[in-house]
Amino acid sequence: MSDSSVDIDGEQVRVSFILAKNQDRSLEVPSDPIAVPSSTRKKGLSAIINHLLDRRVDNKDGSDEDSDSDDEDKEPAIPFDFLVNHKLLRMSVEAMARREALSLEQAIEIEYFPAREAPEGEGESESQPDWISSLASTESFVVSGICDGSLRLFDQSDAFQQVGYVKAHAGPVQCVSSVEMDCSDKLLIASGSMDQTLLMHMVNKKNQINLHAVCSGGHMSSVSSTKLLSTGSGSASLASGDWDGGLCVWNVPTSSNESSESSSKKRKGVASQDVQEVTPQFFLKAHASNISGIVGAYQNSNVLLTSSWDHSIKSWDLESQNNILTLNGAKVATCIGRCHNSDVVATGHPDCTVRLWDMRSNTKNEGSLFDGSLRPSHKSWVSAVEWSPNDPFILASTSHDGTIKVWDIRSTVPLHTIKAHAKGSKALCLSFSKNAIYSGGSDCVVKRFRF
Repeated sequence: MSDSSVDIDGEQVRVSFILAKNQDRSLEVPSDPIAVPSSTRKKGLSAIINHLLDRRVDNKDGSDEDSDSDDEDKEPAIPFDFLVNHKLLRMSVEAMARREALSLEQAIEIEYFPAREAPEGEGESESQPDWISSLASTESFVVSGICDGSLRLFDQSDAFQQVGYVKAHAGPVQCVSSVEMDCSDKLLIASGSMDQTLLMHMVNKKNQINLHAVCSGGHMSSVSSTKLLSTGSGSASLASGDWDGGLCVWNVPTSSNESSESSSKKRKGVASQDVQEVTPQFFLKAHASNISGIVGAYQNSNVLLTSSWDHSIKSWDLESQNNILTLNGAKVATCIGRCHNSDVVATGHPDCTVRLWDMRSNTKNEGSLFDGSLRPSHKSWVSAVEWSPNDPFILASTSHDGTIKVWDIRSTVPLHTIKAHAKGSKALCLSFSKNAIYSGGSDCVVKRFRF
């Protein structure tokens, strides 16, 4: 491939390949500029990288076998993704360069890395007695909230089996959150219900789900969102939102005699134990309507981020109980998820769209809606968004159209679209663990899709 010519008319352009940071250095190729057809797209560039790595190159039929028998011992081809000006390449090299206002007189720098493969369906729960309304996952477990008022505990092993159950609420469970405490020795679960109750359960080593605390004196309407926030040293706090826009923050008791306000109770169907009754640290009328989601801020345990049906996304200082930042959108926000290493959040909306927001506020920039929403998103109401716990660019969304979409926020086109649930079924909830995505819906099944 000659690097001596540049055709400004669009027949050839020069490119320079740079391996992305934190990638396997064995995949590095020379960065010297080479000439490629200007119409080359992702697949063609991937073939070039594999050729430079002396790997097999995909044939037109998609196979990775070379016709030359001398190449039979080569390693298989690797699919790659490419960044131009920090955006994913989803068109020809020339078209991308012109869109980004890059000069064709100079070599176009293209960053590359192995493409993220589509998650594959691998395991599903037995049919549950009612709709799966909410999901939460930790390193070892997945917790589901069911519309029959129960909580179900699944392990994340290959078998993906139900290992725990408790009838927690009299009404449908609306939200669940979980956190592993004390070096993963204890699993704490918080759940809110349409019956206006908010409960905390503790899972012991035998996977028995025991009632730990009853939250009272806070919400006077359906509890629609909840978030357990680890505060370090084996302790945690709990935030919850309700249908009327009320926000409560609670202390999580760690022992039966921790709080002077606690009282010992027994509940039918739960193992005998001391059960705390806790009252909120404070209550705020945070929104004008339903609080659809709560997340903690990045590196600041005193800040909460909330989304609401009143079209707003807000940031709250828990010490002063003041609203730090309000961003107003044009649509109801049905859910929220935060990037694992920043205060960039994603929200879902009834107009089938996922939107990105920058909640990082300072004196010069008081937050903003990102220029690009993720379109086309879904064909129906977006019910959940969750960010990858280990990749700041990857998130997943699910919708009443029954699909899961996996996104790289450097592109407005989804990486993968998965038909997660049976035809006509709604996908209602989502959880993103390190190696898998879990989805639940109106077909009463929890599905697992592994990377």
